[in-house]
Amino acid sequence: MNIEDIVLSRRVRKNHALEHATITILSGMVPTLSVSARSFSNGFVIFGDVDPGLLRRAADEALGRLQAGEAELAIHPNCGTNLVVGVSLVALGTLLGMASNQVRTRVTSAAAASLAGLMGARPLGEFVQKHFTTLPDLEGVRIGEIFRRKFLGFTIVEVRTIQE
Repeated sequence: MNIEDIVLSRRVRKNHALEHATITILSGMVPTLSVSARSFSNGFVIFGDVDPGLLRRAADEALGRLQAGEAELAIHPNCGTNLVVGVSLVALGTLLGMASNQVRTRVTSAAAASLAGLMGARPLGEFVQKHFTTLPDLEGVRIGEIFRRKFLGFTIVEVRTIQE
């Protein structure tokens, strides 16, 4: 693992966009799809039992559609970014609510602030995805090899990308 895998570099953000678009398209092909994924500087990994040939078709379509300007495919409603933003907002809301001087209103303030944080999680999470964690400009990106392996009983499918 290198520093680009830790810090959200342009390469990671591009692969994150491709990962989202691929899962969106794959979900249309396999309605019962249940996977999770993680992006890196050299591609992305899907945790779940996915046919590599079907994944190749979905990834190729995703790449083509993103390169054609369908940037909205880079944003996914079930992205971990939304979860992190949501948990952060709820925690912040709870802390601010508990800081109230009125003992009687602490619980109410904490609950109201947490609820407001929960309601804002999705739109703010999508904003964070759009501006910080994904980059749908995939000019010069190609899909390399796709391979599947088992690890501790789990199926992992790796999609390697080449970025010029």
